[in-house]
Amino acid sequence: MRELASGTWHIVMSDLPLWRARSGTVSYAPLPGGELADVVSWRKGERMGRVVGIDRPISEDGWQWEWRGVEPLTLLTRSRWRFLAGNLRQGWAVTAFEKTLFTPAGFDIYARIAQPNHAMLSAALANLPPDAARRMSIPPLWQSEPLLA
Repeated sequence: MRELASGTWHIVMSDLPLWRARSGTVSYAPLPGGELADVVSWRKGERMGRVVGIDRPISEDGWQWEWRGVEPLTLLTRSRWRFLAGNLRQGWAVTAFEKTLFTPAGFDIYARIAQPNHAMLSAALANLPPDAARRMSIPPLWQSEPLLA
């Protein structure tokens, strides 16, 4: 499962309110010592943004992480999350997030491509609790401009 925590993922479905009007990606890069560099990039209309953090493993199997911001406005912000499931060959992953001061608990479905096919989404959705699967929404697609570097 730790292999899922590498590279760029598109957030293709979510029940978190912030993704209803934003298109987003999450990029993970392994760091020495088992931590990850984590960059969340998004677009809302013409506005783009990003948040940078470090994820440290909180379970030995690499399924659970604690994110902490590294920029001045996010230094004290923490978020716990985990991979519920994923298939690298098919290019999808499911993550779950605990509630924070800024967001409710929720789930995201990641895909390596911005527009996954029905089979990929169905496989990912099958790994969510039924009530969560019914709450999922599809964020708007990225437009043709490049993602934030």
